[in-house]
Amino acid sequence: MIQGPYHVISIGILLILTYLLSLVMVRMQILLLSNHRKIWNTLLLLFFCSSAILGLFLAIRVNYKLSIPWIDRALQWHVDMGIGLAFVSLFHLSRHLGYFKKIISRDAIARSVSIMTPHLGFKTHQVKLLFLLLGFISIIAQLVLLREFIKTLHGNELVIGIFLAIWMILTSAGAWAGSGYRARISKASLLKLVLILGFFPMAVYMILIFVNRCIFLPGYEPGMINSISHIVLLIFPFTLVSGFLFSYISRAVKDNRLNANYYMLDSLGSLAGGAVFGLILVFFFDNIQVLSFLFVITVVSVILIYGYPSKVFPRIILILVGIVIFGLVQVPEIRYAVEGLRYKNETIMETKDTPYGNLTITTHDGQVTGYLDRNPVLYSVDLARAEETVHYPALQHPDPGSFLLIGGGLSGNSAEVIKYKPEIFDYCEANPWIYRMGLKHLPATVVDDFNFIDLDGRSWLIKDDSTKYDVIISAAGEPHTIGWNRYFTREFFELVNSHLSPDGIFGMQLSTGGNYINDAGSQLLSINYQTLKQVFDYVAIVPGYATYFLASGKPLSLDFPALLKEHKLSTTYVHPDYLDMSHLTFDSEQLLDRINMEQSRINSDQWPTLFFNSISIWNSKSDSNSLTYTGLLSLLVFLMLLFSYTPLKAGMYVAGFTGAGVQILLIMVVQSLYGFAYMVAPIMITIFMAGIVAGILLWKTIWHEPSPLKFTGLLWIMAIIVSVGIIVLKSDQLLTHRLQGQLVLGFLNFLPGMIVGSVYGMSLALSVKDGLSGIGRLYGADLAGAALGTFIPVVFILPLIGVTNTFILFCGINVATGLYILTRLRKR
Repeated sequence: MIQGPYHVISIGILLILTYLLSLVMVRMQILLLSNHRKIWNTLLLLFFCSSAILGLFLAIRVNYKLSIPWIDRALQWHVDMGIGLAFVSLFHLSRHLGYFKKIISRDAIARSVSIMTPHLGFKTHQVKLLFLLLGFISIIAQLVLLREFIKTLHGNELVIGIFLAIWMILTSAGAWAGSGYRARISKASLLKLVLILGFFPMAVYMILIFVNRCIFLPGYEPGMINSISHIVLLIFPFTLVSGFLFSYISRAVKDNRLNANYYMLDSLGSLAGGAVFGLILVFFFDNIQVLSFLFVITVVSVILIYGYPSKVFPRIILILVGIVIFGLVQVPEIRYAVEGLRYKNETIMETKDTPYGNLTITTHDGQVTGYLDRNPVLYSVDLARAEETVHYPALQHPDPGSFLLIGGGLSGNSAEVIKYKPEIFDYCEANPWIYRMGLKHLPATVVDDFNFIDLDGRSWLIKDDSTKYDVIISAAGEPHTIGWNRYFTREFFELVNSHLSPDGIFGMQLSTGGNYINDAGSQLLSINYQTLKQVFDYVAIVPGYATYFLASGKPLSLDFPALLKEHKLSTTYVHPDYLDMSHLTFDSEQLLDRINMEQSRINSDQWPTLFFNSISIWNSKSDSNSLTYTGLLSLLVFLMLLFSYTPLKAGMYVAGFTGAGVQILLIMVVQSLYGFAYMVAPIMITIFMAGIVAGILLWKTIWHEPSPLKFTGLLWIMAIIVSVGIIVLKSDQLLTHRLQGQLVLGFLNFLPGMIVGSVYGMSLALSVKDGLSGIGRLYGADLAGAALGTFIPVVFILPLIGVTNTFILFCGINVATGLYILTRLRKR
């Protein structure tokens, strides 16, 4: 039977939040009470039928001893469906007991029927600054909390996609609610909500530390459903309020005009926040310092611009609270104490949010460990693993005189390389900050024995096209992210091969190993082996503390005892007393036979199959096939929304979907070629927001008067831009010219943002009949499309067809949607 936790808390939280949200929508007259009942009665029926049918299958299997392989998983599905049935049944029962009759009373509904008229008396500059402030708060909170969730959830690009998708879905729900809310909210109450927005991200930061400390066990990696549940639970108050404020204020301000200025101002605020964060704050402040800075900025802005609170004493209290919080988090000991709550029984020696990720170095009983986003990347000397990492490849060369070591130099690898007395010993780290911080805290390392290169290993190989090495060893981290996967791709192996001398050896490793390797681990090893075989004539596998891969243009030997006699090295574990050639050869051949049975794709920069296989292993630990099911469900939701929206909203929806999809794919491409998403994501999001601002400002200058044909033409231009992206991604210049490549990819990210802004401005001009509520509804359609665009391509499409084919699919979607919208508009 499938061994895994039943998702009582996760399913319960999601259903409760959804039910409460639906009740709020009924209260606001956004959703009819009759439709509300139909929706939940339908869910009740679906949960009941699913649980009953699965239970019946399980009973048949047990009674008649049938062999149905997939039925083992049905037990977990049956229980999860039963959990859903229990919660929805409670909702159904509570409604019939009349518990909510007082909330949804006729008097309450009657009071909300009247249409709200603009009533907020802000001055013109106050309105503009308010939307700028909302965008500024939202983007900085998003970028910092994204980094925190990456750290908490041992995150990768999938967590980035999930987080951004949930953020935009919930913001879209808030915008939808704000566009239909009829009751009047006072200016003071709105400003109070803005202050809460400024403070809430700090609260989420502290709650995440509590989750690490008290809910997640040490080493626990939450699966798909648990990750989604925690993200939804922690960010839904902020995102709902943020989306609601945008839509509500855009309708409630006096002397309002039906144009895209508010969307442009919000985007401009996001652009400013992203620029301040990505160019300044990220280099000088840790995450908690950035959040305290955001709170101070929010407090000062609300007091100076809007004169809230009106009384002097509350103003003084607010300012003092902001100053005290900001001052406290500047003290390293306080930050270390707070961050140290994540690490049980370990003492933090240093922690820093580097451009590559959060790097924390801890000590426990004399053992020093370095964590990158809470994944171990640095250790006190592990002699056995260090000897295997270095000597398995180095012994293959008769007289290795030049070495390149990528990673692990401070964990004992450099000391083993020095035993060969090489003339050239270059050492890089995939993340240079590992060396900078590790050197302070690990036992003394003789730095004069090697040449440390302050670049990641792949960038160094691209930059230096002259040096040839006898041995290149990659001890980079596991390919759980695209940043690490870039050291396991065909392009990287080709780069390595071009820097090897004629008899050169390349050594690398994957932690999957031991006497037993499951099917997922076998697939992982097979992908890496087949990718190496694309580049090197000879590839050998050596089982050990990890699974080691040796690659070269000459034959390789596993007779390490004989090789040790030739080199006359002093070793402890890679030693004839521990190594037996016949045993090593047998284990290697058995493993090789098994992985050769796997049907594996080649791992490349633009089709990172090894990364997605690692994700599948991560997901299978607790959630079985939930990743696939979530992707399929998202695809159905995408089609349902596309055909249910009006033509103008459908155009906005598809533009948002394509723009966000291109953005998330380019984030993956950029970090695959150049580095890590911790730094890449904020920059690319900021560039995209700059494109939106430019699109809103320039669409009327370019197109003059809006028309259905021009509107659909924007979607076709989006298809052309994506087509150009396909050509750009196939260019080798992206790798060989680093700066130019980054600029080109940044511009390729800017252009879809410009189309999204233009589509919003033109669709708003065409949707006169929707009145002021159209501002929030189009904003919600944009966010709904963007949410699915950040999720579906990464989870469901990219693993199946790769980056290039995903871009081709985006082209087809935009062309087809343009034709569909034009046909519907002309019929009207």
